[in-house]
Amino acid sequence: MTLHLVSKSPFSSSALRDCLQSFAEGDALLLIEDGVYALRHDALQTLQNSAVYCLEADAAARGQRELAAIVSGIKMIDDAGWVKLCTQHNPIVSWFR
Repeated sequence: MTLHLVSKSPFSSSALRDCLQSFAEGDALLLIEDGVYALRHDALQTLQNSAVYCLEADAAARGQRELAAIVSGIKMIDDAGWVKLCTQHNPIVSWFR
């Protein structure tokens, strides 16, 4: 069970696309930093049955908090939730290109 961290916008980077190509059943995705802009991207629809998280502070800082609340299947988490995810998954892969 891999935890995938996407920290770049899918509108300016291939990070989300690259992540989704290696995403497997049981994996989880955490959107952080500019990766929270993926909340506006259609690619997340392919993960409807997967665990998808969004770092609440990053969504708020980028004006995406309300969107994160209405996008189906996205769970908002805080830093403590991020730490918990890191303890539950191995390996952890960062996508930032």
